[in-house]
Order: sequence, then C-alpha cells, then structure tokens
Amino acid sequence: MSTDNQAEKRLYPGPEKTRDSLLAKLTIKPWIETTPQGLVFTNVYVVDPAKSTLLGGLQTVVVEDGKIQTVRASALDTSNKHHGLQVVDLKGAYISPGLIDCHVHVTAVPGVKTMVEAVRIPEEVIHYRSSYVLKEMLLRGFTTVRDTGGATKPLAIAIAEGLILGPRLIQCGKAISQTGGHGDFSPGISGGSGTGCCGGHSASLGRVADGVPQVLKATREELKAGADSYISASSFIKIMVGGGVASETDAIETVQYSAEEIRAITTTCSQMGNRHTTAHAYTIEAIRHAVDNGVKGIEHGNLLDAETARYMAAKGVYLTPTLSCYGIMARPPFEDFLTPDGYVKNEQVMSQGVQALKIAEENGVTVCYGSDLLISMHALQTEEFSVRAEVLPSPAILKHCTTNAARMLRMEGKIGTVSPGAFADLLILNSNPLEDITVLDRPEDHLLAVIKEGRVAMSLVAGLPKHEKL
Repeated sequence: MSTDNQAEKRLYPGPEKTRDSLLAKLTIKPWIETTPQGLVFTNVYVVDPAKSTLLGGLQTVVVEDGKIQTVRASALDTSNKHHGLQVVDLKGAYISPGLIDCHVHVTAVPGVKTMVEAVRIPEEVIHYRSSYVLKEMLLRGFTTVRDTGGATKPLAIAIAEGLILGPRLIQCGKAISQTGGHGDFSPGISGGSGTGCCGGHSASLGRVADGVPQVLKATREELKAGADSYISASSFIKIMVGGGVASETDAIETVQYSAEEIRAITTTCSQMGNRHTTAHAYTIEAIRHAVDNGVKGIEHGNLLDAETARYMAAKGVYLTPTLSCYGIMARPPFEDFLTPDGYVKNEQVMSQGVQALKIAEENGVTVCYGSDLLISMHALQTEEFSVRAEVLPSPAILKHCTTNAARMLRMEGKIGTVSPGAFADLLILNSNPLEDITVLDRPEDHLLAVIKEGRVAMSLVAGLPKHEKL
C-alpha cells in the first residue's frame, strides 16, 4: 500500500467510496462543484435568436464539461456515439438560450413594503435574502443577469463557485450619484450630513461622490473592488445622469453631474482596461449629456425621441429599457411602495416608455432586456416580455435578452446562443418563443427545464433530473 493510501486510511478507515467523499470535503473550497455529467438532447428544435429562426429540422445538442460541444441534425446522429453521456429524447420540444436580464438589483430584497424601508435594510439581512432572489431568477429561466447597483464581486464569485444558486452575475458594485441625485437616499437636511449618503456607501444601491476628485476616487474604488463578474471583459460602472422615480429630491427633468465629472469617470474606465460605462437617464437632455461625454450605455430612456435614437445608434450606445416596472409599482400590492411625488414621476415616464422602445428599435439602437424590479416585485421579472410585445415582434424581443445582451456584455459566442463553444445555458420549452415571446412570461405553463453551464436547475422533463447539489 502506498504512503498516500495509508495516510488516507488513517484519516478515515471506513469504506473507500465514503472516504473519497469525505476527502473531497477537506479541500480549501469544498463547495466547488465537480464537472457536470454530459448530456445529449435529441429530437429537439433549436432556437437561433440571432437569425430569428429555428435550425433546420430536429436537432441533437451535445453538452460536455458545461459547454455545448455539437449541434447537428438528429437524422445524422446515432445514440451509440454518446458513451457515458445521458441521452434525453425531447420529442419535438424547443431549446432556446438562457435568458439575460441586463438591469436587475438583486440586493433590493423582499421583506419590506416601501422604498424608504428598502434602503434601510441591514446589510447582513440583504446578504441572506439576496440568495432567495437569485435562486428565483434562475428558476424563471434567467441564466445571466447584470446588476446595475448593489451587488458585489464576492457575491458573483459565490455563484460562480456553486456556493449560491443563481444566474451568472455581472455587476458594477455601487452606482455613482451626485448629492441629491438618483442614488442619494440620505435625508434632505439643511446644512447636509457632511458625509454624503451614509458615509459615501450605503446598504442601498448607490454611493455619493461630488466633484472630479471624488468621482475619480469612487470610480477607482469600485473598479478595485471588482466592478465586474469573474469574467473581466464584462466589467462596467454605472452613473446617475438624470432624475429618478424612486428618489425623492430630484425631478425627472434634472440633468446630473457636470461634463467634467462624467468625463473623469468615462476616461478612467477607458484607461482601466476599456471598462464599459452606463448611465441612468430618462430625458433627451440627460441622454445626450451622458453620450456626449463618453457613456456607452443608457438605462431606461423613456423620453427618447427619434433624433436622439439615431445619435445613439451612430455612437454605438446600447439602450436597456425597463418598462414593466412602472405599471407594477402602480398596482396592488405595491401601491404604497413610492411616495406620492414618486407616483407622479412614475406616471410621467410610464406614459411614453413603450413608444420610446419602438423609436429606438426603428432607428437602429441595440436594445437589451431589463426588468429593474425591487422587493417582492422580482417575481414579475418576465412581465417585460408582454409589455414589449405590445409594439415589437417576438423575434426582435428575443434578441433583446440573448443576442443583443451578449454583445453588450462582450460575451458573444459564450451566452445568448445555442452553438458549439457556448456555455450550456439552455431553456427547454414546449412552445416556440419566436412565434410568441409571451410564452416566456408564463414559465409555469411553458418552461420545462432550466440548465446553466450543463447543470439542471429545474426540470419537468422525464429522464432529466435536477443536479444533485441543486
């Protein structure tokens, strides 16, 4: 018997299989998962969002090591080639790429009724509750999400390592706001607090910085803290450039930050590895102010006009509208979430939002999917599909949450596609989302399985059990 085997026997003298299981738990990070079992899906229709079509005829999709290895016509496939892989006959179901939500706040957790309460939840409580938010997002079919204020790199890593069940998390840390801007939830007190919002940081979604030196420091601190996921190409910084619905002290029409302050942020992001910068902005003035000073993404954009849309398209600026949240906040059980002034602003941006989406699409802007929901509203994350379907065809909307989102996140070929080399982020559906995108808003009726990097998070498919750790 070798010396190593003798040492293992002394550590645990029981059966070999049990001993191996125990030894695996003695590693530095025992929660890190082993390579998932390979899967072969046969007799399935494959959705290609980029081309707005199905691949020709029934297909076979082979998944190994968490990635898609091959996609080929089932007629050319024979099961005896799949030694050691689990073969699942999907009998004419549909495989679509996992969904990508480009505007979430996973730390805006349930457990309270109002925005005022939401920004005062202790950070430790937020940590626990965000794990629930993340799990539910994955089970709705979102395999990647982009958090635009609140999440941190340690949380993204915890998901990547399998410690927490959830979508792949791209995050920017805290959004950066001027005093009195959309990210400042400190009380409005004459004379000020002297420290900005909770000492510059808060348990909410943003932090306050004023003047070029402060915004430079805030940007560099967020980048240092890891304003990205574990995939560095996706990193970004978010800044508040206009008024917001949920913040009390700024009208929607306000334009926030000076040109010099924004330029300081965007230049730093460019110098620190070509990091992406996105801006909260509703009005034409705020959008142009952001884009003129180097911002490459706009969140919301509800008051966009055609001329500004063409300007954005020419500059290669992405737009992530978030349309369903306004209607959700205005109806039970969330009618007390905002202050009375907040509901006036909510109506102001809601009235033109859907038309702005249509304008952006018609004028060549690359549009992405965003939900922007808070507290228990997260449960309605898929309602955005139905709202967008009021003005756009299903294939265009499917691109918003797959092809376009992957491009903005600089992860083309890795997510948002069912093709060789991509992560095996897959949805199995009983209906074709290219024909009716609203099937994604009814997951309880149409979502048969959710797979992230080859691991089955949810399954109603015979012969396709959930991964044992999930």
